[in-house]
Amino acid sequence: MTTPTPAPTRMEIQITGIRKHVAECVTETAGKACGIRSSVWEAPTQLNHWIRAHAGETGHTKYKKHTEEPVSTSPKRAE
Repeated sequence: MTTPTPAPTRMEIQITGIRKHVAECVTETAGKACGIRSSVWEAPTQLNHWIRAHAGETGHTKYKKHTEEPVSTSPKRAE
C-alpha cells in the first residue's frame, strides 16, 4: 500500500486591518538619540505634521517612519 502524496499548497497573505503610521525622532543630542515617538495614525499626512512640529520646537532633523500593516496567512491549494 502506498502513502498518498499531499496536494501542493502555497501560502497566501491577506491584509486584515488598517495600516498604521508612527515616527520616531533619532536626532542625537548629548550622545543619545532623542527617542520621542509620535502618536499612531491611520494617515501619513498626520505623521508629517507631527515631524514638522517636533522639528520646529526642538531643531531636531533626523526621524524614522514606521508603518505597521496587520496581515494573516492561510494555505491555498496550488492550481
